[in-house]
Amino acid sequence: MVPFTPPKSTAFKQFVILDHDGVMAALSALDGGQIDEILMKSADEHGGSMGAEIDVKVAKGRGKRNKTRRIEEEMRITRTRHAAAAKLIEALLERESVGVVDGEFDTEVMDQVSAGMVLQLRGELHLHPLHKADEMLRSFIEVAPKLGQGETAKKLKPALKVWEAIVGTGNPDSRLLIEPRTVEDQVPRLLLSVPKDHLQAPLDDVLSEVTILAQVERIISADNESYQVIRMLKGGPASSLEKESVAGTVPEMLPALREIGVDIDMDDIFIEGPALILRVICAYR
Repeated sequence: MVPFTPPKSTAFKQFVILDHDGVMAALSALDGGQIDEILMKSADEHGGSMGAEIDVKVAKGRGKRNKTRRIEEEMRITRTRHAAAAKLIEALLERESVGVVDGEFDTEVMDQVSAGMVLQLRGELHLHPLHKADEMLRSFIEVAPKLGQGETAKKLKPALKVWEAIVGTGNPDSRLLIEPRTVEDQVPRLLLSVPKDHLQAPLDDVLSEVTILAQVERIISADNESYQVIRMLKGGPASSLEKESVAGTVPEMLPALREIGVDIDMDDIFIEGPALILRVICAYR
């Protein structure tokens, strides 16, 4: 038998998603003293190192020093945010204010969950098919004429603007739809709507096996009305015009998308239950 001593705690946390404003607000509500401690430590670091940088910049006027100063400031902010997130996780677990899913998140677990509850689960993050379809569609339209499929590309091109409206391509305020899976065939479906500025690493690094801390935003049971994905991408209610545009255009696009190898169905556009929409607080390795 190989000797092995397992760790008694998981102190090391490498954050890949972090809602820093939400973390600070929640930690302040739980224990304002912990926030004060983190901010004071951050201020000490700022005052201890930044003054010298400013003197050097004034004396030498070099762009390189200015760049160093910006990098140090970004690192300080990141450390502050990550320290606050680690404290929040610790405080919530100490107060037994988290529903911990140990293993598969199945319908039996779903039946015990209510909106507003904070959950902790371990799973692999996957990009929603809409984003994969968006990337493949754009790539295909660009290269299709060179591959002798100009006619197919021509049919798809008018739909590109509608697709942009759905996915928010190029819009810095648009969100990413990410699906955690605790098992390969995940039921209920789990969905995270993540603002791009909450990502703490490149997307390829984010899409990995992580521990997720999230609040239940909406529960969609099997007998509920379907939920439009566009609402999640926009981070709020979609207009009637947007809903009608999606409902009228997307079904016509699906056969052409499948023709170019995009694996997407209507239930990726209109989410059917059982499903949970989660507001991610943080995700970490």
